[in-house]
Amino acid sequence: MAEFGAHITITARDRPSIFDVVAQDSLMSTLNPAVKHVLKVVAESNPERFGWCLQYSSEVFMIFNLFIQHHYLSNYGSSFAENFYDLKRVELSSKKEKKPLTLSQEAYMKSQFALVAFPYIQTQLDQIYQELQENQVDGMQSNQGWKSKLRYIFLKSWPIVHLAWELLTLIFYVRYVIGKSKFHSPLLLMCGIRLATLSKEDYEIIDARQENLVSFKRVRGLQEFGQWTVERIGSSLMNSLEVGAFFLQFLEWFYTSNTTPRSIIAQPIPPAPQMMGIQTSGLSSTDCPLCFKKRKQDTALSVSGYVFCYGCILQYVRQEQKCPVTGYPASPAQLIRIYQAI
Repeated sequence: MAEFGAHITITARDRPSIFDVVAQDSLMSTLNPAVKHVLKVVAESNPERFGWCLQYSSEVFMIFNLFIQHHYLSNYGSSFAENFYDLKRVELSSKKEKKPLTLSQEAYMKSQFALVAFPYIQTQLDQIYQELQENQVDGMQSNQGWKSKLRYIFLKSWPIVHLAWELLTLIFYVRYVIGKSKFHSPLLLMCGIRLATLSKEDYEIIDARQENLVSFKRVRGLQEFGQWTVERIGSSLMNSLEVGAFFLQFLEWFYTSNTTPRSIIAQPIPPAPQMMGIQTSGLSSTDCPLCFKKRKQDTALSVSGYVFCYGCILQYVRQEQKCPVTGYPASPAQLIRIYQAI
């Protein structure tokens, strides 16, 4: 009876609240750095074997996101984050009748682009902008040729494009809050899709699909056993992902809360990294492990803690993408300049 009452309460408002849509957007923005952090831990555990995980973390997450969104769009008519908050996607202009909790092929492709391809392209453009900006500051770019003109145009235009997109997203949020728009995001408008809460009939369909899964008692042959294995593994993975998403948001709230004890937030001092590349024996505390001379413009590499000349480590990390002493995967974003008062 209580479950039926909950369904009635949910159905009473077909339009999701702003808290629902913001929460599901926040979940996807949290999932990306969480997966990349796992890849970073794996890469640092064995840099020689798994160093590529950190180097291609954006591509690995894109593939992971592609499979996850495919599963939920195909089975629930929503993205992973939308399904987590009991939301579904509803097409505004459908040419033919469809089964509940399903999308047309056109809506599916547009949704995959908005959920997977668009964030990846945006992330890559942000990385390119940061790299070009760093090269310009360091004076490592030539000012001649058509490539330099394209770089100059991109450096000047991308911040404006990025700001315009953020302002447009804010406008959509405001219009959605005051009830002037069905879309809280311009990407949904592009897809021709609005969000709605799951109804009582939708829950019944989901429960019926769970009951139709092949049970172990009905397995009579090798083919049925294979189908049962695939269904159970897939169901376990999806359930684990949903539980992990819950704890992920709980941890985000816990560590951003002002009431969190500092003793819990404080990280223990890690052990000294093992040397896998250049040996530092015989060097003084003021020498650079790369040029073996007294350091100029001291710069620390955060993944290992070693200090180098800024020019030496910047060039090395850009080419090798790892720490020269420990072999840990590294990027120019992990360089920290050290300034000393004279």
